[in-house]
Amino acid sequence: MSQAVSSSRCGERALASLLALGLAGYATFALGIGHWWISGVAAPVVAALLLARHRRARFSAYVFFSVVVLRGVLTGWWMLAGGAAAAILLLQTPAALRAWPRLPLPARMTRP
Repeated sequence: MSQAVSSSRCGERALASLLALGLAGYATFALGIGHWWISGVAAPVVAALLLARHRRARFSAYVFFSVVVLRGVLTGWWMLAGGAAAAILLLQTPAALRAWPRLPLPARMTRP
C-alpha cells in the first residue's frame, strides 16, 4: 500500500513540475516574443501556487489557462491555445485532483 501512495505522490509531483515548466516557458514566450507583460508576470505566480499546492491554485490555473486559450484563438497562435487546452485537460486527471482538490461549496450555496 505504501508503494501505491509513493507512486501517486511521485505522479503528483511530476504533474506539478510539468505544469510549472510549461508556465515558465509560457512566461518566457509572453515576455520575450509576445510582449504580453501581465500574462508573462502572472504565469510564474500561477506556477508558484501550483508548486506550493495552495488551495486556490487549481482555480487560478483554470482562469489563467482559459485566458491563454482565448488569447491563442484570437491571435491565431494555435499552438498556444492547444497547449493551454492540454493543461486544462491535465487538471482533470486523478493525479491533479489529488494534488489540488476541488474546494467544497460554501455553506450558503448548499441545498437546504
